[in-house]
Amino acid sequence: MGVLIVGDVHGCYHTLKALLKEHWRPEEDDLILIGDLINKGPHSAKTIKYALKLQNLHPQKVVLIRGNHEQWFLEHFQAQSRSKNYLALCKELEHYGLEPKEVYKQVKLWPLHWENGQLYVSHAGLSENAKDPFNPSDINGLLKNRKSLKRLPKVQVIGHNIISAGKPLFRPQENAWYIDTGAWFQTHLSALLFSSQSSVPKVIQIARKAKDNPKQA
Repeated sequence: MGVLIVGDVHGCYHTLKALLKEHWRPEEDDLILIGDLINKGPHSAKTIKYALKLQNLHPQKVVLIRGNHEQWFLEHFQAQSRSKNYLALCKELEHYGLEPKEVYKQVKLWPLHWENGQLYVSHAGLSENAKDPFNPSDINGLLKNRKSLKRLPKVQVIGHNIISAGKPLFRPQENAWYIDTGAWFQTHLSALLFSSQSSVPKVIQIARKAKDNPKQA
């Protein structure tokens, strides 16, 4: 049994699908998507639809963590926003047979973190500076934090903070892995595969597929 944790996808649907086809064994491993499935990249709606399908097929195996971009969607829906970017996303969702209201209901249920005896997984990490880490508005909370992480007995795994070197980074002083390698504008989508036999994960990277390349202006 293992845990596969995938970094920020940001609409790179084809890349995510390829990574999971090659590296995820649903009969054996849990799958954690660390948030920010949407925006920036070209295929937000297809990515959301795919993630929800996986969760429906494997409800005991798939965990979808909420990221700050999913929170952005929730807040714009609640405000009945007329934002150009929000309306474009709604139109894209509808094109792929997803009602924004139903997506809202699903995404609202996504947790801000997941943990087991070994790991503490969230989008932006548990920081010493958070007044209330579970408050979506807290700039240092689990959705938005960009400050140093609280060192926990468990290994923290986070996305959100892009690693410019392009590969997952372990910070011993925080006992934490950073796995957002900017798939939507750099070159690779990254993931970690933890086994029950080892605290050192297998680092997985897959090059961004051409169909996920940034759209040209």
